Amino acid sequence: MIDLNLLLERLSTDLVGTGKSFLIMVHLVGLALGIGAATLLDVFILRFLVLRNITRANLEVVEFATKVVTMGLVMLWGSGISFLLHYGFFDPAKLMNEKVWAKIGIVMILSINGMFIHRMVLPLIRENVGRPLFDGVSIGKRRVLLLTGAISAVSWYVPLMLGSLPQLNFLPAGTILVAYGILLGAAVTATQALVGILPRAEATEVGHAGREAI
Repeated sequence: MIDLNLLLERLSTDLVGTGKSFLIMVHLVGLALGIGAATLLDVFILRFLVLRNITRANLEVVEFATKVVTMGLVMLWGSGISFLLHYGFFDPAKLMNEKVWAKIGIVMILSINGMFIHRMVLPLIRENVGRPLFDGVSIGKRRVLLLTGAISAVSWYVPLMLGSLPQLNFLPAGTILVAYGILLGAAVTATQALVGILPRAEATEVGHAGREAI
């Protein structure tokens, strides 16, 4: 039988430690939700939406996944700001760890990219229900869409790596951000190469017009 009194006694013995453990839990859950949903979105868009017709069911999956990503980001920001307050009151030395500030910078980029996805990618998916995502979309716009996917993927996994490797503690923020930039550059290069593989916008427009004429 569960002894609730013993459980409460253990938790209340060290309120500061319990509070920090709660923040870690919220932070990890937010990271897990964000990484999982963002990875699903990237794979789903490349696998099902680029060359196949978008269905209403596809749209519902994408919209639900974006809500999960947003929830993950909100949890990351909430727990991250709380960590800063915790360190400021109880462990000021941790504020000198430049890895913390590098993570904040990366999450800021991630958040800005997320807002761009909501403004540009989601409306495009809604507009193209019944046809492929890139049907009639210019090369320049395709490049931008793939760029947002690369930023999303790298900017979710790098904070996970930073949080998992204590060996990177107190590493200069500049060094971390340079490494992040290199990884981001490699991801962008790889995704931009897809533009040349996918059907040209003009070709899809001609094909779409031909189907309408028939």
